[in-house]
Amino acid sequence: MDDTWTLKLTLHCNPDPQRSGEEPRLDQLLLPELRTETPDLSRAALKPLFSRNQVLLNGAPASGSERLEPGDYEVTILNWNPKTLAEPKARPSPVGCFLPIVYEDKDLLVLHKVSGVPSIPHGPEEMNTAANAALARIPELALVGSSRLEPGILHRLDTGTSGLLVFAKTQDEFDRLKAEWKEGGVRKIYRAIAKSHEPRLPPKTTIDFPLAHDIRSTKRMIALVRNRPELKTRIRGKPLSATTYLRSVELISSNPDSEKPSITADLEIEIETGVMHQIRCHLASIRWPILGDPLYKGAPSSRLWLHAWRLRFPLRNGMALELEAALPFDWPKAVKTPAPSGDSEEREPSNESEL
Repeated sequence: MDDTWTLKLTLHCNPDPQRSGEEPRLDQLLLPELRTETPDLSRAALKPLFSRNQVLLNGAPASGSERLEPGDYEVTILNWNPKTLAEPKARPSPVGCFLPIVYEDKDLLVLHKVSGVPSIPHGPEEMNTAANAALARIPELALVGSSRLEPGILHRLDTGTSGLLVFAKTQDEFDRLKAEWKEGGVRKIYRAIAKSHEPRLPPKTTIDFPLAHDIRSTKRMIALVRNRPELKTRIRGKPLSATTYLRSVELISSNPDSEKPSITADLEIEIETGVMHQIRCHLASIRWPILGDPLYKGAPSSRLWLHAWRLRFPLRNGMALELEAALPFDWPKAVKTPAPSGDSEEREPSNESEL
């Protein structure tokens, strides 16, 4: 017996005139209609329907990313059975929201993730992630976002990274802020403790080497430093543009008289993009790997010393929200004793992040 059927419905596309930007996507409009009978449905679960040409828009196969102008549209879904679209989902932490709340309003929840806590679970059995903590605070997040394992989360932090992590409470707010992240409307400032065997502190600089996935590892990125064309044979996929600004540098310690001299510094970093491991790989490419980051040749330590420190982005009312996550209590203190600085000296990029 066939358990599938043809589902037909009418979509009304009437964009909010108060919201600027691109026209709404087909999958964004379709999802609320389907959720009336299947509340747990997510946009990620709809992707196979579009890839198999099961979704027809006015009689023709359509893409979920197709933008719709104002008007009415007839949508047909072939071989429809919502039971086949079930996907694993994150669950609320049984101990409640175990992470500090930095900010909350009717649209947003911002948590202070601690180092060692993953941003999202890999499966429904995991319960100790920031997503589980957020769900314990706001159960309705379960219906927000592009995946049930990533409820409402607008960006991720590596497990070892601490700091600000933002969740949207509604799908509309999620889509609005995702666009801000994508289009550069969010200012992101980090702090990092880096240790190097270079003779001078790094200069304030811009690092803009493209980043690409290492063909030998799914966990590493490669910085395509200039004058190293052979690196292109060691990547998979297309290189990604990435820009990292080193805004300020403060000395923590130096031991110039040891057998292997080194300098440890507190760096303030701003990123324009948000590529996987961007800060970690970019700093390693200029010979200043983050302390506690062995993946990119950083010296051993008790944690990855990277902290998502400040965020600035527009609220729905147009006002800018500025947030800061206090540095961990054990963050190393800078000293006032001056150390040799690179200033404007140009240095050859390192090969260490590509080894």
